[in-house]
Amino acid sequence: MIKFFRRIRQKLLTENKFSKYLIYAIGEIILVVIGILIAIQLNDFNGDRKEREKELSFLQKLKDDINLDIQNLILRDSILAVYQSNQEKGWKLFLEAKSVNDILTVDSLIQFRWRSFTVSRKTYDEMINTSGIYIITNKNLLNELSDHYDLIEVYQQNFREINEDSRHYYKASNLDSFDFLKRHYRDPSSDITRIDTAWISNHNSPSYLSLARFYSHVIDAVNGVQRNYITEIIANSKKMVAEIEQELRKNNIQN
Repeated sequence: MIKFFRRIRQKLLTENKFSKYLIYAIGEIILVVIGILIAIQLNDFNGDRKEREKELSFLQKLKDDINLDIQNLILRDSILAVYQSNQEKGWKLFLEAKSVNDILTVDSLIQFRWRSFTVSRKTYDEMINTSGIYIITNKNLLNELSDHYDLIEVYQQNFREINEDSRHYYKASNLDSFDFLKRHYRDPSSDITRIDTAWISNHNSPSYLSLARFYSHVIDAVNGVQRNYITEIIANSKKMVAEIEQELRKNNIQN
């Protein structure tokens, strides 16, 4: 093709047809410019296509992450529901406690988890760290994703503070007798006559009141508030999945 155009130029020059040569040269320049523009458009098209493919890949992985979060949070909530059922029995027994066995039974019923609930931020953090966040075309969805993970972070921080309060209550000096009782009462090598148990039947004693405050905090905050957080996160997560699925359907992606 290049040789063909070169022969035409040479022929026009040898025949002294300068005006025709000039028109031809201009036409050749126009053809070159058109070719460059087409190449640029094709390159832009391919770039846009790759960005859309990457966007849809991010959305699919986000959906998978959040669905897994929902499953894990539902499981955790079901465990906490069992804890709360046992705590109701434990708290009733605690209010009537008279013996060491009563207190030890109560302690076995007041179950809780200090470990904070977790969610997967793998895909979302990858989007932030690789600037992939900027290729999400639905900015409303992007803002809602940001709000979703921000809310979870707030709840996780709140729960960490609740746990710190719990540890503070548990470490109260008035609970030394209770802690010693738990560790040594069923130990055959321990002299149980040295263990203070008088506070158990004295519901106005500092030890009993400190234990009541600890158990109350565990029931209402460590488990109760945690369940409220989890319920709200699950509801919001399901909403996010629905919106991501809608975005994928707009691009004819099967879910």
